[in-house]
Amino acid sequence: MKKLLLSIVAALIILTGCNKSNQFKVTLNLDNSDGETVILIKSLDGKKPIILDTVVMADNKAVFNVEKDDPQAMYILAFKEKKDTKLLFPDNKNVTVKGDLDDFFHIEATGGDVTNAYNEYQQYLAQYMIQFIPLEDAANEAYDNDDSLKYEEINAQMLAIWDEYHNYQFDYIKNHPDSYVTHYILDDLKTDIELAKVAELEETLVGESVYRDNIKKFIESNMRVELGQPFMDFTLQTVDGKDVNLAEVIKNNKVTMIDFWASWCGPCRNENPVVKAAYEKYHALGFEVVGVSVDRKEAAWLQAVEEDALPYIQVRDVEGEVGNDYAVVYIPSNFLYDQNGVMVAKGLRGEELEAKLAELLK
Repeated sequence: MKKLLLSIVAALIILTGCNKSNQFKVTLNLDNSDGETVILIKSLDGKKPIILDTVVMADNKAVFNVEKDDPQAMYILAFKEKKDTKLLFPDNKNVTVKGDLDDFFHIEATGGDVTNAYNEYQQYLAQYMIQFIPLEDAANEAYDNDDSLKYEEINAQMLAIWDEYHNYQFDYIKNHPDSYVTHYILDDLKTDIELAKVAELEETLVGESVYRDNIKKFIESNMRVELGQPFMDFTLQTVDGKDVNLAEVIKNNKVTMIDFWASWCGPCRNENPVVKAAYEKYHALGFEVVGVSVDRKEAAWLQAVEEDALPYIQVRDVEGEVGNDYAVVYIPSNFLYDQNGVMVAKGLRGEELEAKLAELLK
């Protein structure tokens, strides 16, 4: 009986040890954080975040016990009252987050090699953001005061800092090509830089990751919406429930514009009168517009179409598949195709749209 009890105890000890080995800790030691609610979120591909746990800081401390998962998983610390986040790449190893919640840019995360490398990267970038944010506030003030000279002066300084910021990122990617964190950095950066630069940097990467897969898909989809490329066909329903096929629209008009927008998008609603004016001026000459709403709520879409009195074709991309095909990241986004279905322009707004239509339909 004694031997049996000893065996059971030994088994329990082994199981307990195994359970601990299947976890890692995220320890928070942050000044000025008492009462702050912190949410730990996990995301492997950036599209499916999972809330793992929520804690309230006490005595400026808190601990998350996290089940180990794919070592490439990204974790997000979301500070509810602060309304800010910090990214972690623990690599299934313990992480300690230290600093002062009132000095967010200098909060550091240390742990394994991957965590330490990403922390060094973030701390280096922080120096640029510390310079950039006051300039951004000053630029907004100058804009509000109609001080164009001051605004241009500050904007030039901001652009110079932004260039340095990106150049550091480019160098980091080239110097650390085999880290999945580097893959994430380029994945996060891809919509902010030219497609050719994304492709150039992707070719320097080594190894595979879900982040690199995202980059490859991004390059492939965006290559399809470069000037000179053919349109991608779709059929969507109008406000009256009728099917509209893009191929049919294109072949029956000299110039067709696909205009992605949404009822809740302020810049889109501001641009709608411009598109409407262009349509009314050039429709008789062979210009057609297919407005593709990305609204999830049909009622909001229908109300916006009525309020803005949009006279051209309106359809809704309910599942987002058409937007994905056209690599739409921001709205408004538009693409112009000639009668042969070849893209002749994209991203035109305001006077640029008017000028291009005048050129194409003269």
